[in-house]
Amino acid sequence: MRKLAIVGYGKMGRLIEQLAPQYDFAVALTLDEFNNAEGAGLTAANFGGIDAAIEFSIPAAVPRNVEGIAALGVPLVVGTTGWLEHIDAVKRSIETHGTGLVWSPN
Repeated sequence: MRKLAIVGYGKMGRLIEQLAPQYDFAVALTLDEFNNAEGAGLTAANFGGIDAAIEFSIPAAVPRNVEGIAALGVPLVVGTTGWLEHIDAVKRSIETHGTGLVWSPN
């Protein structure tokens, strides 16, 4: 089973956690505004063994979360909407760290 991190543990994060086992994922890490304030939870220790991350936080947090997760070499999906003003910085983070990103505009 692959290990998944969920960054942004609100309504969508909880739904992803519920559905993950059906897609051969085990949620190994959940981060929210309490344990990831200012990106504090984006550490090598927390992301050790994580195969992919799903980011469902708030628009202002997307660039920081993408940079931190990409720097750890973990590919990610961004489900948060409303952050496209930061797309250039996000793309640079992904390219700099050589990882992958899937996102969808709203």
